[in-house]
Amino acid sequence: MEPREALDGLISERGETYASISRLLGRNSAYIQQFIKRGSPARLDQSDIALLALHFDVPVEMLGGKEGPTVGQRSIVKVPLLNGTGNDSRSQWRLVDAAWLGRLCDQPASVAILPIVGEAMEPTLCNGDEVMISRVRFQERVREGLYAIRGSSEIFVRRIAIDPTKSRLTVLTDHPAYPSWQGIQRKGVDIVGRVIWIGARVA
Repeated sequence: MEPREALDGLISERGETYASISRLLGRNSAYIQQFIKRGSPARLDQSDIALLALHFDVPVEMLGGKEGPTVGQRSIVKVPLLNGTGNDSRSQWRLVDAAWLGRLCDQPASVAILPIVGEAMEPTLCNGDEVMISRVRFQERVREGLYAIRGSSEIFVRRIAIDPTKSRLTVLTDHPAYPSWQGIQRKGVDIVGRVIWIGARVA
C-alpha cells in the first residue's frame, strides 16, 4: 500500500483528523491534508515518519520510512481531549509535539482540546473542527476573543466582547441564526478556557 493511502486509512480508522496529525508533527493544520491530497511535500521527513509510526503503532516502512535510527528525536506530550460535556472522551488523549506546544502556550499543563459540534460559530468554526484551549481560573481576567464556555449540559465555544464601562460581557455567536447574550456579569459566565489554536477538519 502506498504511504499516503496507508496514512489516510490510519487517520480515518483511529478517529483522527488531518489537523490533529499535523499538530502532532508541529506543523500547520493543513500540512497532512496537503501531503495526502496534493502530494506536497513529495515525502515526509524521516523524523516525522518515526513519530507517526510511534503514534499509530505501525512499522515505519508502512509510512514510507526506513528501518534504523530515527532522525531528530522529539519530545511528545499528552493533551486531554474533551467531549461536549467537558469530560474525557473515549479517545482520552492526543499526542502533541512538546516544542510546538511550548511556542503556543507558556502553561502546557493547562491545555485541552475540544471538538466543535454544531453551526453556531460558522464560518469561523465548523462542525468537526477542533480547538485547543488554555484553561482559565474562576474569576480570572478575560479579554476579547474566543472562549470555551460551560453551559447547563455542554461546553461550547463563543466569542466574548467586553464592555469596560459596565464591567460586563457580551457572548456572541458568529452565525446570525443563533442568539447572542448581551450585558452579562463576568460571574454569570462559566468560562472554561481561552481558544489558542484552531484546527479545521478537512474531509
